[in-house]
Amino acid sequence: MFRKLINGLIGFMDEQRKKEEPTLVCTCNDLYTDDIEDAIVAGIVEYIEIMQYNDTLPRCGECDCHVQKIVEAKTT
Repeated sequence: MFRKLINGLIGFMDEQRKKEEPTLVCTCNDLYTDDIEDAIVAGIVEYIEIMQYNDTLPRCGECDCHVQKIVEAKTT
């Protein structure tokens, strides 16, 4: 019960949902690959700034490495 309460407040990566939706990058904020790529096209490559570009802020932070992989793939 405690984890469910904290999950609602802080957010944790929903691994099952990620498996069901392969382009979903951040389950806390419903950010998809396209959202991240749009930010990159706009010249934004920092994790926090990508989140802000999409009108959100990091919650659990577990998507940071996934976002960085997309940035690296699109900018190299």
